[in-house]
This record gives sequence, C-alpha cells and structure tokens, in this order.
Amino acid sequence: MFSRNLFKIFYVYLIFSFFILNVYAISATTLPINPYNDINPVIGDVITQEGTEYTLSNFSYDPNIAGVIVEKPQISFRDVNIENPYYVTNSGEVLVNVTNANGNIAAGDYLTTSETPGKAVKALETGYIIGTALSSFESPTQGDEGQIYVNLDFKMFYPSTNISSNIVDILRSSVSSPFLTPIESLRYLLVFVVVISSFIIGFNSFGRIAKETVESLARNPLASGPIKKVMIFNFVLTGIIMAIGLGIAYLILIL
Repeated sequence: MFSRNLFKIFYVYLIFSFFILNVYAISATTLPINPYNDINPVIGDVITQEGTEYTLSNFSYDPNIAGVIVEKPQISFRDVNIENPYYVTNSGEVLVNVTNANGNIAAGDYLTTSETPGKAVKALETGYIIGTALSSFESPTQGDEGQIYVNLDFKMFYPSTNISSNIVDILRSSVSSPFLTPIESLRYLLVFVVVISSFIIGFNSFGRIAKETVESLARNPLASGPIKKVMIFNFVLTGIIMAIGLGIAYLILIL
C-alpha cells in the first residue's frame, strides 16, 4: 500500500513538473536567417520576415517580427533540412540586444525594433513592439549597445500622448502585418465600426434637427429664442454622441 501511494505521488509530481516546464520553458523553432548587408545574426538579435526570407530587423516598429534568436531553448523544433540553423522564439523572457538610440531603457519600458539591424530600442510612438524590458540599460553615449532581459509580447503600442493618430496607424499596420491574430483583427474592426457609426448617427441626427429648426423658425419667427436653445442643446448632444463613440473606440484599443 505504501509503495502504491508513493508511486501515485511520483506520478503526480512528474505531471506537475511537465506542466510547469511547458508553461515557463522557452520554446523555439529553427529558421534559415540570412545576414543583413554582411552583418551576421547573433544571439539576442531581433529577426524579421521579408517575403519568404528571414533576416535582421532593420527599421523602426517593424510589423513583420518573427522572433528573437536564443541559444539554448528548453523546447525546440528543428528542421533537419536547414544548414546552420538559428533557434528563434516569439515568447518568454529572453536576452535581447538593445541600443539606447531612443534614450536609456528602464525596466518596464516597451521596446521595439530599430534602424540598427537586429537591435531593439525604447518605443516612443504608435507601432509594433517586441515586448517589455525586465531590466535597465543605461549609457552616457547615445547609440551604445547592450543586452537585457525582455518579456516578449508582439503587439501594437499606443502611447497616451499620441491618441489622435492611433486609428490611422492601426489601419496602416493592420494591412501591412501578416501576423494579426483573430482577436486583434476583431478589435480593429470594432474600432472602425464604432467610430464610423458614432459619426453617422451624430451627423444624421444634427442634420435632421437643423432642418426641423429652420422650418420651425419659418413658421413661427416669434419663438426663435426657445427654438435656438433647442438647436444648441441638440448640437451639444451630437458632440457628446461622437465623443462617446471615440471613447469606446479608444477603450477597445487599450484594453
């Protein structure tokens, strides 16, 4: 009886260990990565997909991020047909090569791709990011390079100081990126529907009310005061409807 219970405990422990390993382990797959202008990829570089080829990411807010090169992933999938393969992952906490071209990096900062091939920088504008810095990188000289741990999470970044251009950037990035998930696509579609609907309802209501107001003034000029007040009230109400629509759209983007 004791040995049977011991075997059950050991069996449960193995299942639990396997579950923990799969949750926290870094899984990677092999990719055939080409150099960029004779710059060979190294561990920690950010990789992008250009058509059917993979190379070092070389421009800011790259929407075609494929992942980051890692050295020894716990779980790996290797293509035996690839010569000199590089292990690339798109999730987990990994070392990433960074530069302070956009300023020193602090823990918690969002990072994106840069014009320095393979290197990540602090994200300052709306666009695609690679994840969140888990440690800091500071240097008195702008453009210096280093390596820090990053929690990978490829997604759109919307700084609060740049709300007005978010919708345009979203539509542009949505068209250019082949890595949109169904949830992201639904989010962008909802934003588009909410914004357009709020403006259509607002302008339609205001146009109808304005027409009725003009007709009322023509029939009864002595009641111009109350009629103008009603028109102003409806104008304000129209603005509130549009503002609510924009507010809902913004909440869809950030939540």
